[in-house]
This record gives sequence, C-alpha cells and structure tokens, in this order.
Amino acid sequence: MAEIVGCLALSHAPQLMLEPDLWGRLPTREAERLPVRPELTTLALETKRSLWEQCHATIARQRELLAAYAPDTVVIVGDDQHENLVDDNMPPFLVFLGDEVEASTSMRVRGESFAGNRACYRVDAALARWALDGLMARGFDPSYARQTRFEGGLGHAFARPLRWLLPEAERAIVPVMVNTYYPPAPSAQRCLQFGAALGAALRAFREPRRIVLVASGGLSHTKVDEALDRELMAALARRDLDAMARLPEAALVEGTSEIKNWLVVAAAAEGAGAMLEYLPLYRTDTGVGCAMGFAQWVENGAPA
Repeated sequence: MAEIVGCLALSHAPQLMLEPDLWGRLPTREAERLPVRPELTTLALETKRSLWEQCHATIARQRELLAAYAPDTVVIVGDDQHENLVDDNMPPFLVFLGDEVEASTSMRVRGESFAGNRACYRVDAALARWALDGLMARGFDPSYARQTRFEGGLGHAFARPLRWLLPEAERAIVPVMVNTYYPPAPSAQRCLQFGAALGAALRAFREPRRIVLVASGGLSHTKVDEALDRELMAALARRDLDAMARLPEAALVEGTSEIKNWLVVAAAAEGAGAMLEYLPLYRTDTGVGCAMGFAQWVENGAPA
C-alpha cells in the first residue's frame, strides 16, 4: 500500500528567481496608488539580499528534507496562470497523466527563451490515473491531460519548485493543477475538500509507494498582507481546517490565491503544519512584494 511520508510547501514568486538588485524589473501596483509605508522607505538593499539568502537557505533545507523522506513519487500541487489552463478550458482541478513532462525555469524579464533551462521529469502515470479515479469515486470530476500546451511545458508554479527540490529530476512526479487565479475559482472550502479526497485516494493506492506532497505558491502578494498570512499559519499549526475554510475569499485573489494550494496539501496531510520560515520580501515602499513561506508536515514518523 502507498503511504504519504511527508508534505512540504514553499513559495515560488519571481523575487526568488531574481537577485534583489533586479527586483525593479518586476511589475508593481502603481495603478492602485498604494500609500507609502514609512517603515519601508529605509529598507536597504543589503537587508533585502539577506532575506533573499535566508529564503534560499530554507529551500536548501527543504531539499534535504525531501531527500531524507526518500519518496518514490512527489505529488506537486500548483496553480496555472494562463500557461496550460487557458480561457477555452479552465477546469478547477486537473491531474496530469502523461508518462513524462518538461518544465522550464526561463523568465521573460531575463530575456530568456522557454526553449532553455528545461528539465524532463518522469511522471508516475499509474499513481496519477489511480488518483484521478479515486477523486471521481469521492465526488470530484477533475480534468486530466497527457500533454502540455505551454511552450515551457509545465507552468512556473511547477518548474521552479521542481528545479529547487529535485535538481537532478531523479524522482517521479504527479502534477496536480488548481485554478486558484481566475474567477470563478474553487473556494477555500472546496480546495480543502479536494485535498482530503486527494490524500485518501493516494493512500488507497494498492502498490507500494512512498509519496511526498508539495504545495507551490503564496503567501500573500503582490500586496503583502502579513495579518492574513499569520491567520493561515496559526490555523496550519492547529490543523484547524474550519479556520482555513473561513479565510476571506475577497483576500484570496491574484497571487495571494496560491494559498489555496497550501490548503489542498494541509487537508491531505494527517498532521499539523509547521512553518520552517516566514519572510515578507518587500520590493517597494508601498508594500508590494511577496511574503515567502516555507512549511513542513510530518507524516508517519518521517524525519523533521
């Protein structure tokens, strides 16, 4: 039988892909005319760099944790931003069933082509198909795909964490896409229900599998909302799914909507979540940036 031996969550925002002196290339929310926050006007480049380096040190720690879990398969839950889910077909949930899939970490702001910076990942197609059937048996009807349509393969929510956590592309994966970004999108409550069904389906797989789930995205951005993030983190620490379901939908929009990927994994996990690091990375004095979060759930005595 399969077992979920651990769960992780991490941010994937473009600020992690660019050194702080290049953050000015990223879009801001000038059209909203956000007020200046005096405490951010003196935030030095050296401070930003130190925080950025702490984020990457935590990612390295998560890479070590993943290796210690020794999974056969990594199930990664991420959103899609008009990469493979586009306006002619925008399902709330999708399971990728192909035998292999590529992903590129190229960025347009760097002038890079998606033909470069690519890696190819083996997909655990048997587990993916089982998960799809199990989700349908539990009241969900997710879409599925055997091919990608995006020139970079999987979207950035998958490419970046996979490159960081599996730099050698040495383990099988199952990509699970959630439309968090484009309304009408599944609610926090629905994502929790989906996560519970996904966890149950994976554990019911009849072949031996050590599985790690990874949630990609968040926390609050492009306008950082530390109060919302701390509400989420407190609920994770208590495994309070009801509190997670009550997170305000009006706040779970745009980039902040990626918190819903965390909710899927939180409901699939059997234990509480523990933050490994929380670092709001501001790039303007009006509060634009991304609150970087990194978490772990310990399952079945896996290493902490």
